[in-house]
Amino acid sequence: MEPISYKGLSDGARDQIKKLGDGCLLLAREGLEDPNFKITVVLICVHNADGAFGLVLNRPSHMPLSEVFDVDVVQKLERRKIYIGGPVQQDALQIVQLTDGPARNAYRVAPGVHLGGEWNALADILAADQSTTRLFLGYSGWGPGQLEAEIAVGAWEVYNVDVNRLLRGPEDKLIGDVDAIRSYIASLA
Repeated sequence: MEPISYKGLSDGARDQIKKLGDGCLLLAREGLEDPNFKITVVLICVHNADGAFGLVLNRPSHMPLSEVFDVDVVQKLERRKIYIGGPVQQDALQIVQLTDGPARNAYRVAPGVHLGGEWNALADILAADQSTTRLFLGYSGWGPGQLEAEIAVGAWEVYNVDVNRLLRGPEDKLIGDVDAIRSYIASLA
């Protein structure tokens, strides 16, 4: 990817783009009408020259686990939450761990926040503590420069906050009115 040209961008857009990186949050602005991202908070897990990979944090699935996974352990875990991480590959499971001792080969997104890793079995993933492990179906992805272009036109606000604290905090603070979500996220900066 070629370096981003800031020529012609407002100072605000330039400042927002400069905040991009692993572990930042995106908050969809009111004008973003794409139903996949309307009133969403996205954790950017990976941001590099190849683009960006993120997970929508505030789209819990209402589908029971038994419809998602065909394993015996599911009957015992019907209350386990699973989130819709984004519109891409919604049959792919993404795992976020809040720990300093993640699964082997997990990717460090932010301090104490890790993505993926090597797990022995699906049953182990599903049985992991919900307070420290979040499960997502699908992900959100952007090609080289695509996210920066969306930010430049005002589709997203970018925040650098303590992601571990945010994910351990009250989930209902990320649901609802955009102004309330913005206020909560800003309080974690």
